[in-house]
Amino acid sequence: MEVEIKEDMREARAQQIFPLTAARLEEWVSRPEVAGVLLVGSKSRGYGDELSDDDLEVILEDGAHARLTPTECVEHLFVGEGAARRLIYDAQYVSLGELEAKTRSARDLDHWPYEAARVLFDRDGHVAAAVASAALMDEGFRRALLLHGTIDAGIAVKRALKTGGRGLEGAARMLLARGAKALARVLFALERRWVPLDHWLEPELKTLKEGEDAARGLLDALRSGDPATLGDALKSLEDRLHAEGVPRPDGRTELFFELIHPSRAEERAVHGLN
Repeated sequence: MEVEIKEDMREARAQQIFPLTAARLEEWVSRPEVAGVLLVGSKSRGYGDELSDDDLEVILEDGAHARLTPTECVEHLFVGEGAARRLIYDAQYVSLGELEAKTRSARDLDHWPYEAARVLFDRDGHVAAAVASAALMDEGFRRALLLHGTIDAGIAVKRALKTGGRGLEGAARMLLARGAKALARVLFALERRWVPLDHWLEPELKTLKEGEDAARGLLDALRSGDPATLGDALKSLEDRLHAEGVPRPDGRTELFFELIHPSRAEERAVHGLN
């Protein structure tokens, strides 16, 4: 039975990754210092296409990882030459302690990849547990994120409109992009999810179960450069945000002054747009 389970695991892995990656995976599995291997990136989320490679994290025991130099913490494999050259896999070596510590991080990038990460190998269950923990969003963190994100999105819209009215189109676009980033934080936090990498924003917005009008408006604003469209997107979330304890627009001036007070500087450094 044990052999059958192993063969089933190999077959499942082979369906997810390239054969050359699968062969390298077997080598990692044979090394006792390897605690686990994860598939992250586009293929783990179902976005893989002809341009995709296998994005991997190889989780090492802390002692083994500590012996590596920074340049030894990355491994990749290319095949072919010239125009036909392509990347097969890109692997980052991460310590188990580092993976477990990501649960306490405030950075989206330390959480988003693990929402859909596929565990290709886990020696004793610690890796899967760390992945599940890293994907979660603390409720206190989420509430602060919603408050700051709502304020930041609204302010960015107002400043972008005023800046555009002065004919400063480049600065207005920058403000619009900042406002879109803040609104994206709000949209994903409403579903207790982390903001994706910028280059996967569009497909990830399509996976939201609510806030479809706001998600559509966010993208329309970025494409058109119209801050008013972003403002309308934020307005479409008013009832949902109010249900989460976010003040309605007539109460946000007071909230703004609370959030920018020096006593909230540490919180602002984590959740505000800097």
